[in-house]
Amino acid sequence: MKLLIALCFYLLQPALWVGVIRTYLVHRNRVKRERQLFSSAIYEDFYEGRHFVRSGLILGVVVSIVFGGFLSVSVQWLFLYELLMLVGLLIFPGQLFPVTTAGLVSVVTILVPHVPQLKPFVTWFNNIGLTGLKVNPLNFLIILSLIIVGSCVFLHVNGGKFASPSLARNQRNNRVAVYKFNEMSVIPFLMLVPGNWFVSRFPFMPMFQINGHSYAVLIIPILLGLKLTVKRSVPRSFFIRLSKSLMVLSGLGIVLVGIGYVAAKTILPGIFILILGYYLSIWLAKHEDNRQKFEYSEVMDGIRVIGIQPETPAAKMNLQVGDVILTVNEIPVANEDEFYRALSTNSTYCRFKVRDRNDQLKITETAIFKNSPHEIGVKTYTHPID
Repeated sequence: MKLLIALCFYLLQPALWVGVIRTYLVHRNRVKRERQLFSSAIYEDFYEGRHFVRSGLILGVVVSIVFGGFLSVSVQWLFLYELLMLVGLLIFPGQLFPVTTAGLVSVVTILVPHVPQLKPFVTWFNNIGLTGLKVNPLNFLIILSLIIVGSCVFLHVNGGKFASPSLARNQRNNRVAVYKFNEMSVIPFLMLVPGNWFVSRFPFMPMFQINGHSYAVLIIPILLGLKLTVKRSVPRSFFIRLSKSLMVLSGLGIVLVGIGYVAAKTILPGIFILILGYYLSIWLAKHEDNRQKFEYSEVMDGIRVIGIQPETPAAKMNLQVGDVILTVNEIPVANEDEFYRALSTNSTYCRFKVRDRNDQLKITETAIFKNSPHEIGVKTYTHPID
């Protein structure tokens, strides 16, 4: 019963449902964009929602089992974190700031008692009844490190698996495909909140005593996610590399936690180091992407593959986004109309000569849906170069 009550606290959080709505809107806008570009969507299924639920539940359960009985946050940290997370999702729906949100709230919570300029926060907390026992600030550094670990896992599992293109223009004014990753999750994290604030206002909340102090057991929503555009790299490879960089940063977080346990004065600098390290990792990944010579641009000697629809003949071929189809059934093709005319020369089978992103040639072939060349599943630029 107590666990159910703690779960209800998570399910009733506005930030959770704003996240659900945002995820649905991202899905709807993506499908609308794909239909505008290709007349039919590449990915009709709501994979953003699947990732939201699956990643949230799995990561939440694992983290709660391992750390749920050890980590505690103050009621002030909890209030500020959920408020800032909600404001961020509402005011900046096109961006996600999971590390910034947790880091900034942790910094403010640590500094409020010690910085005179932040005394209004103390007065505000007191006026709205947000008083309670202080917690070890080391917990904030641990939580921030766990959010980076969670972001690493989230990107490693989901990043770039569904390459949905948007169109832009390069410096030569040619159309280029770019690949946007815009996914999030809100994980349920079991934590302890010390003090009598919940006891006095919600006596039905699950509580227990440690050394004469009351602790509320709450399942707290924690934000994970990222919005990032891949311009030149293979999307899946890009996010695998980024997740590895974040894993290195997570290792640094463990080291900083160990140092903070011995020297409490290093906790606040450790939080800043992790925040800066997170954005440095993202900047380096974007910088490396921009340095690539390759572009998903239109070409004159074939047609560029910028999307591959799942469960179609194209998905069974050795094709990748970025490949250039040079010939179809031994017929040279330079635009979409020529591509489908060449496909129509054989109603049940097709053979492609392809140049990959490394300028290597390959031959790939497959059976196609009988008399349905338009259902092969290859998505290209819909008009020839102007």
